[in-house]
Amino acid sequence: MAVVEEQRPSLAWLFFGWSGRVSRMPFALGWAFWLMLLSAALARIIIVPKEDPSFLFWSFVFVGVALVSTVSSVLLTVKRLHDMNLPLPLIICLFIPAISFFALFAFMVWPGTNGPNDYGRLPNRPKD
Repeated sequence: MAVVEEQRPSLAWLFFGWSGRVSRMPFALGWAFWLMLLSAALARIIIVPKEDPSFLFWSFVFVGVALVSTVSSVLLTVKRLHDMNLPLPLIICLFIPAISFFALFAFMVWPGTNGPNDYGRLPNRPKD
């Protein structure tokens, strides 16, 4: 009888994978990570005078982090919706300004599905 080794999730899967499930804590920490990076880059833009050559550098860093974090946040939310066994079109809620804050809050506090669901046996793992 062959022993099947369980696949361990990676940070690359957490931030850029689309299959599987993510529970509340990794979801919130992933969003907090991107907000921290965006805040750090924005703080540098605010601190550096516009005439300083590094102003342009920090502006590009901010835009780059914003693009990568947007993609990653969408993928994190896809996996969070998988964990809650909800349909993926609900991700549109993040892009509607009037409800995006409330949707993000709901995704962070709503418990996931107990046990297996259509998207995997366990949370915080790619679908096997």
